[in-house]
Amino acid sequence: MKYTLFALPLLLTLGTVGCTTEGESEEEFTEGLESSSEEIRESAGGPLVRASNAEVWTIENQWADKTTANAKKAGVAWEADSGLTWDRKFTKWVESMERVDGAVRSGGYKSSAKTLRFRTPQGRVVDGPVLECADVAIWLRVTFAAWYHLPFFMTGYSKGQPIYFGHFGVIDKAGNPVSGYPLFKTLYKDTEKSWKAGDAWPSDSTLAKKHVGSDDDASGVLVDGKPLPAGAGAGAYFDQTFLNKRVGHLLVLLDVNFGSAHLADGTVTYHAKAPSLHAGDVLVERWQKTGIGHVLPVMSVARPTPETLRATLASGSMPRRQPSWDTASGSTYYFGNEATGGAGTAYDGTPYAKLGGGLKRWRQPVVSGGRWFANVPVDDRGNWIPDDSYTAIAERPELFKKMMKEQDPEVAKQTAIRLVNEARTTLKDKPASCSTRTKREDAFKALYDVMGAEFGKTKAQVDTEFRTLEDFVFAELSYSASKTCCWNSTTTAMSEIVMDFATKEQEAAKAKSVCVQPTPFMNQKDGYARWKAHAATIGRAADWREWSEDEPCAQRAATEDVPTAAGKTAYCPAPAAAP
Repeated sequence: MKYTLFALPLLLTLGTVGCTTEGESEEEFTEGLESSSEEIRESAGGPLVRASNAEVWTIENQWADKTTANAKKAGVAWEADSGLTWDRKFTKWVESMERVDGAVRSGGYKSSAKTLRFRTPQGRVVDGPVLECADVAIWLRVTFAAWYHLPFFMTGYSKGQPIYFGHFGVIDKAGNPVSGYPLFKTLYKDTEKSWKAGDAWPSDSTLAKKHVGSDDDASGVLVDGKPLPAGAGAGAYFDQTFLNKRVGHLLVLLDVNFGSAHLADGTVTYHAKAPSLHAGDVLVERWQKTGIGHVLPVMSVARPTPETLRATLASGSMPRRQPSWDTASGSTYYFGNEATGGAGTAYDGTPYAKLGGGLKRWRQPVVSGGRWFANVPVDDRGNWIPDDSYTAIAERPELFKKMMKEQDPEVAKQTAIRLVNEARTTLKDKPASCSTRTKREDAFKALYDVMGAEFGKTKAQVDTEFRTLEDFVFAELSYSASKTCCWNSTTTAMSEIVMDFATKEQEAAKAKSVCVQPTPFMNQKDGYARWKAHAATIGRAADWREWSEDEPCAQRAATEDVPTAAGKTAYCPAPAAAP
């Protein structure tokens, strides 16, 4: 259960937030605010501007500023008199981050192969936090906005009424604090003006003790070269990175209430044209109208030629981890995925282009007529794709494929194999993860493409060479028709039980000199009884967990799960044709 100091009076309309897995997260526990289900236009107004004790930080700058006294100062990643807007400075900050080894947590667990490292305005050198996927993108934007006193807010909905979380705290349409949420200015300290270089770093003991969920383990994350201690969570990390402690308390609430659906929402971000890609953008995957998705911040962009792009992505996960910063070759797959707003139709019948996925960019909060608006920046209007321009939205994944095509076939092959193996690794921890099963099959599609075009191999030959028993056991399932997909609390121990069952099944078939299609781990007519019984047989009954609705599950009553076409891939060779 996600933790916050205050009770949450606002209930989520089921299935609107969440992250997916990519070596990565399993479906996020859904608790928070719903996103808008209606078409959002730029003219949709936000809350009234009204001073209150809910304020988290004061506004001293605007995102479009270039020539003000503050805008002319040097910052964490730019020189004085840069001539850049704060939005471009945000890009510079993300670009300035280093790709480094991830933390080693207590117990020796390494959270990610590579993560990010950055410098704060106070000169602290800090590695990335342990977060879920959408939270990484939100954390990046909030951190920069709070450091430089820029406006920020996100919109959620409860029972159809908007609620706003941002620099002004948690307020309603009239600009009034929402009951049940903290008055940040009254309750928490801001030590930005009292602290000076050389002083001990101030701490907020309440913030330092906060965790967001049982998987919130920030131990081992480096701050000025020193690992956070055992037991540290998100609150401890925020306490070490913000002088204004109110920001950390706000980030805890944003983590609880917002997810991938909100970053797909037109009130928060806007669609951007593929050639305009830059660091600080977010790539959003949405494969269903309601339910989980995935978010990957863009960390770097290179243009070897005017027609080509090389970009890298980072992502958080659930169980939470430090942002995993992938290579350009590994990141290319995501840009070309049809779930990022491309052509085709999602599980629930909705065209991908209508789900809010794809290349997204943060809107700029501005004041007009005494009310906050979230607008497309004036200097980026030429790169803006309106939410209802579905053809232009759907064209981007294929355009990215052309612009990011891997020139070295061997690199493309090895990248696809690596993505397959990363999905397999995740399935060892979360064997019910349907999104990870799909990630694996998407990686196989990439492998089929390169092996066919560059190495002359058929799909059947690729399957024979590269597929393993576990790929058939953890077969891809139709998300909207399979209750297994809602079961997020499966464990490594359960994966071991399932694979032991599969191994013995194949050994028995081999002893009879027959080939048997492995039994896929999914809801069968007897539910999951065969694996539960096997667990007891091998003395591991205590390791088996009953199915639970860990995310909103419209298909909870399904009597049997439905494999996709990929999930029906034949394990046994086809019989030889008659002469």
